[in-house]
Amino acid sequence: MQESTIQWPLGLDIKDLVGAGVTAIVARLDAVVKFFGPSESRFFEREKLIYQRLGSDHGGIVRYFGVLENALILQFASHTSIRQYFARQKQVPLSLKLRWVEQLFDVVRFIHSRRVLHGDISCNNIFLDGNLDVKLGDFAGSAIDDLPPLVCYETSHELPGEDISTRTELFALGSTVFEIMTGSKPYQDLNDHEVCSAFSEGRYPDLQSVSAFRNTIMGCWRQKYATVEEALQDIELEVATIKQSHTSRFCALLGRQTVLFPFLLTAVSLIPFIGWARRWRSL
Repeated sequence: MQESTIQWPLGLDIKDLVGAGVTAIVARLDAVVKFFGPSESRFFEREKLIYQRLGSDHGGIVRYFGVLENALILQFASHTSIRQYFARQKQVPLSLKLRWVEQLFDVVRFIHSRRVLHGDISCNNIFLDGNLDVKLGDFAGSAIDDLPPLVCYETSHELPGEDISTRTELFALGSTVFEIMTGSKPYQDLNDHEVCSAFSEGRYPDLQSVSAFRNTIMGCWRQKYATVEEALQDIELEVATIKQSHTSRFCALLGRQTVLFPFLLTAVSLIPFIGWARRWRSL
């Protein structure tokens, strides 16, 4: 007896269906091929291992479709990385930034629950799909279980003097949120040595001009949080507060327009009468 249940290939599901016939099913694969040289096999094996661990249980991970010899078949992020997006779009609406930050912390919370530490969190490794939703990727140097990382954070995202841990991940998240909100990395104009010295001495960029998440950014830098989940709770609360504030202002504006509407209607209705009165006086 033949198996009647469809076994979808790795990374694909019903939403990728294009058509079906008597002998086969056709699905669309919007993908890129990430291939590694012979001397980079350890990065290939590490990234494959991590994508297999993470699976398809969270929508914020770059989709993994399997391997092809020395290459990984991964989801094509049509809007590339957040950093590249900023280079093309100088003006990014606050609503989109709020969404990115919330999605980012949620997906990092998820990978930590699977015993994966990214090791290189930055806007360069956060990709955007066709809906401009966050897709975390590039796990070639990440740590998993007891396997140490094969890469390190950018200097502007690195907690000095610390081995990879939840603490270093949170520090990198603080710098990443700073970049999302401002469009620039922390201490963009300083060299790596100056940035490292500033962080070692507990000196951080001024956040007065940052429109949201100031407390979260500083909390990540100063190790206020024990887990990403704790930081995510603060982020969700701030996002909800900002949305409520915007809604209240909109309703208030709408209310003022509603109050003024009868007066405006009365004024418009008097225009013909005023014209008639002027013509009568001129007689």
